Amino acid sequence: MTRLIETLCIVAWLGIMISVGYVVAPVLFSHLDKETAGNIAGELFHIVSYTSLIAAVILFIISCMRYGVKKFSGSVSAYCLYVGIFTILINEFLITPVIVALKTGQTHKLALLLGDNFMLWHGISQIIYLITVLIALIFTFFLSETPCKTGRCECSSKL
Repeated sequence: MTRLIETLCIVAWLGIMISVGYVVAPVLFSHLDKETAGNIAGELFHIVSYTSLIAAVILFIISCMRYGVKKFSGSVSAYCLYVGIFTILINEFLITPVIVALKTGQTHKLALLLGDNFMLWHGISQIIYLITVLIALIFTFFLSETPCKTGRCECSSKL
C-alpha cells in the first residue's frame, strides 16, 4: 500500500509541476491576454505549490517509515526531499509575494532590498521552479537505491 501512495505522490509532484509549469501556463499566455493569463497561472501555481509540498512531505514520511529516520536522513533521496521542500517554500512564501506586490503596484520589503524589477523576480521564480522539478526527478531516480548500501535490501521486505 505504501508503494502505491509513494508512486501517487511522485506522479502528483512531478505531474502537476511539469504539466502546469511547462504546458498549461504557456498555453494560457498564448491564448489569453497577459493579465488574465497571469491571474489564472498565479492561482494554478499556488495549487502546484501546495500539492507538491504535501506530496514531498508524504514521501518524506513514507521513506522514514520504510528505512528508518537514521538510515534515510543521510541518503541522496533525503537531501532531494530537503531541497525540494525548501525550494517550494521559498518560491511560495518568499518570491511569490514579491511578484504579487510588484504586479499590483504595491511595495514589498524584499523588493526594496533587491530591486523592484518584475521580470527579475519572475525569472528567479522560474529558476527555482526548474530546480524543484529537477530535484523531484533526481529523487525519483535515487529512490530505488535509498539507502541500502548492501546488495540486498531488507527494508522493502518490512512492508
